[in-house]
Amino acid sequence: MSLDIVSRHTAVFDASPTNVPTQRMPDGPLLGNGDVGVVIAGTANDQLFYIGKNDFWQITEPKIVSLATIRLTIPALQNGSYRQEQVLSSANVRGTFRTVTHELHTTSWVASDDNCLITELTNAGSTPLDVAVDLVGPSVVTSVSAQHDGPPSALSLSRIADSEPVEGGRSATVATRVIGAVARPDNSGRLIFDISPSGTVFVVSVILSDLDSADHETDSGHRAESLTVDSLHELRKKHSAWWESFWNRSSIEIPDKVIENHWYGALYVLASCSREGKIAPGLWGNWPTSDNPKWQGDYTLNYNFQAPFYIAYSSNHTELSLPLYKAITDFIPKGREMATARGWKGVHYPTHIGPWALLPEGWEDWGQRSDAAYAALNFIWYYEYTLDKAWLNEIGYPFLSQVAEFWEDYLKFENDRYVIYNDSIHEGSGSDTNPVLTLGLLRALFGALVSMAEHAHVDSARVEKWRHILAHLSAFPTYERNGRTVFRYSEAGMEWCDGNGLGIQHIFPSGSIGTQSSPELLEIATNTVGEMARWDDYNCFSSFYSAAARVGWAPADILAHLREQCETRALPNLLLYYGGGGIESCGGFAAVTEMLLQSYTGTITLFPCWPRELDARFTTLRAVGGFLVSSEISGGAVSSVEIVSEMGQPCAVANPWPGRTVEVLSDRSATVSVDGDVIQFATEPGETVKIATSRSALA
Repeated sequence: MSLDIVSRHTAVFDASPTNVPTQRMPDGPLLGNGDVGVVIAGTANDQLFYIGKNDFWQITEPKIVSLATIRLTIPALQNGSYRQEQVLSSANVRGTFRTVTHELHTTSWVASDDNCLITELTNAGSTPLDVAVDLVGPSVVTSVSAQHDGPPSALSLSRIADSEPVEGGRSATVATRVIGAVARPDNSGRLIFDISPSGTVFVVSVILSDLDSADHETDSGHRAESLTVDSLHELRKKHSAWWESFWNRSSIEIPDKVIENHWYGALYVLASCSREGKIAPGLWGNWPTSDNPKWQGDYTLNYNFQAPFYIAYSSNHTELSLPLYKAITDFIPKGREMATARGWKGVHYPTHIGPWALLPEGWEDWGQRSDAAYAALNFIWYYEYTLDKAWLNEIGYPFLSQVAEFWEDYLKFENDRYVIYNDSIHEGSGSDTNPVLTLGLLRALFGALVSMAEHAHVDSARVEKWRHILAHLSAFPTYERNGRTVFRYSEAGMEWCDGNGLGIQHIFPSGSIGTQSSPELLEIATNTVGEMARWDDYNCFSSFYSAAARVGWAPADILAHLREQCETRALPNLLLYYGGGGIESCGGFAAVTEMLLQSYTGTITLFPCWPRELDARFTTLRAVGGFLVSSEISGGAVSSVEIVSEMGQPCAVANPWPGRTVEVLSDRSATVSVDGDVIQFATEPGETVKIATSRSALA
């Protein structure tokens, strides 16, 4: 069913991309398998495939760099029409290019579990098409034989990321071959071939780095040589099966199909650039088209690196976030080194890091003490949504406990409260005291650690300290602004800023405030959202809309602003463009899920910030506690609720029908009737529960 829904969604390109190459986010069609990324650009007669790879980083001056470009030259399509469709359901890009006398159809895709880029070219015209393929890059292109007894029919480009070999440096090879036609080299090093009318030819490229194979130059060529039409069909089947399984993990259906399209588009982008076992994506994903990307294309820890993954947890795609934890934990030794050098305990992180603990901007932290705590949020979410104890013991807890060690040491206890000194809320904002963001991050950190440690029966002595911090942590600073009480950015120092969304990030993503908070705190939070009104903001999309949903802002207003962002900020490939953050806009569409389902407090709340007059439904969205939730609202009322308990935890649900008795129907036990504003019941691992209004109540 989910695949049927997503199959309605595409990204359409009626003109050639205009922002490729770029130092920022390209606007062309995107392909990827979580490691290799491809951006398609160029014109009908000069088609360009920019290849990037998450692990292709320069080491001497740390930054991600572009790997190579494949060029298809088709002279007969000069001035031809251009149309491409980025098809989300099958993760391919389909092109149609026409002139008065010629027509070419293309389908391009990066195999889901194999570093192969395949472009299928079909001549839909009545005369042959001449095509040339070459590899473009800063290294020499050489021909290699793909037939033991025939002419050269493949191209290979090998490149090192640094200008010269360095210890630990990255290198990679692209080997490109033509299948289905006799390819012949020309004097410029290109391969020339013909496509007969109704004929189909495949241009395939194998992309391997030194992390894939120590002998990637040889192995990429051999892999390209081994491919046949039949093996390409098998790759396509596996590719389709992977994406079908991916899409069937969850779904949403809402009346606004533009917003719905972007929600699925965000998941498509994230799945295309992040995959378990691979290097994590930076600001621009695996789609760098320049050797000098802005901000090195790195892992910027004062929200940008973490933000794309906000949508992964509730959408039931937690696996997409796994590369992030590897990047953060690899840095722990340097984080301890940085803390020790400054006289602190635990770990302290700079603002910019890279894979393998690279330091793109050295130890600079812009006066912010919160970068490691900000990264901790994603660790907390992963555990709370999955309850994966093996992951917690091996990966999550060791990092979180060291972040806590830093703050146990750094906080100052005075006048019966813990105070944060000299912590810039904004980059370089000065010696701020009690930044509202850090106060929110610490409430999330220590609250989660208390629960984790008690479940694991560890660190009992530290738990008491953490409880004490939670009970005595300074209150969120407030002040009067335009006649309303709002949150102040810091207790002393920065008061307010019209250039970022830091003033609401204790609400989201930190999770300190929501509709279940005290009326006084909720009113201040709502005032702050209204006063900030950051519906269109360079740095705020990934957090502001979800914060508005958390505090119960008028849902029709949220949807109207979100639709406006989709219409005014969207690139043709469905990413929203704000200049500074690239794939981080994926995380902003978590706001849609927050409007449909919230569980961050441990209580599942259905349609908490949704217009009651709009019908909507979702399937198997993930809730805190390892629950998969499906529900529908129609005619102004919740009409169905189904919950699958993965881990067998007690379940709490805000009564979808306030004041009514509900029946809890299980596939494991007898039906029970429950009253109350919050329905609570025990579950078993794998149990499916349905909740409905009781017949007696309806009578």
